[in-house]
Amino acid sequence: MNDLVLLCLIFFIFVRAIGLGISLDFFYDTKDRKFILFILCWIIWFLAALFPIFSDLVESNNLKELFLIINAVLAVLGGLFYLWGLFKYFMNMSFKIMISIIIIFIFTSFFLFFLINYSLSILFSALILNLTLICTYFVPPLKKKDFKKYIGKSIRWYYSTIIMFSIFLPTSIINFLLGESYGLYDSENTLLIMLNYIPIISTTAMLLVLLVHLEYSISTRKKFEIKDKYSHNLGNIMQVIYSASDIIKRIIKPDINEEEKLELIEKKCKEAAKLINEIRNI
Repeated sequence: MNDLVLLCLIFFIFVRAIGLGISLDFFYDTKDRKFILFILCWIIWFLAALFPIFSDLVESNNLKELFLIINAVLAVLGGLFYLWGLFKYFMNMSFKIMISIIIIFIFTSFFLFFLINYSLSILFSALILNLTLICTYFVPPLKKKDFKKYIGKSIRWYYSTIIMFSIFLPTSIINFLLGESYGLYDSENTLLIMLNYIPIISTTAMLLVLLVHLEYSISTRKKFEIKDKYSHNLGNIMQVIYSASDIIKRIIKPDINEEEKLELIEKKCKEAAKLINEIRNI
């Protein structure tokens, strides 16, 4: 295996391990089940980066090809799980449909490999990867209202990630036309290796940033919504208490002791109103 390719794979393993750690942390803090999808994504991608290394350690050509097929399948599966988790921010995804797609993809990939040939199985995985990219472009914006509501400023990372990965596609076509092997694991063309791996490495890092930025933006927005809701409700309650106290003073004409208590209530209401205004201005 080319040393530069090995370095890229090691970088993949490192970044994906970080992604797994962050997803586990989000799941632990929020208990949101969509992070299970991200956890599965990063585990699968972590394993995907290991199989090309395994393939370089075996002498059997059939076993080498099997490891590379597993690499391709895991790469696509990781992408599907990531997009499944990402889409759950904007829309309801049918569990049965997604699992069916995953099972059909896995079955078809290995069916093509064992009963037809290695190259066709690799091409099939590449096709599914391209379809996944197209879905990423066009599916979430269809839910325009929810998409804008949740994506917020993270939209720059969303489309930057897609554009960066799109750069990889022409390179993969060029590699195929030049007869280069899948993944360029044995290639000595440094330029092609860099053109092939830099967009993928950048995409992986940006997917991690997108996840963190998106979750932070949504968490911040929810905090502001909760702050506005409770400060508004508390303001209304304080206004009712203050008004009731004023009415009692005007209509019932309480004695001195009761009037002092009512004035104390009004004083505390004014203090509470100042605190509520400070909370709103945070």
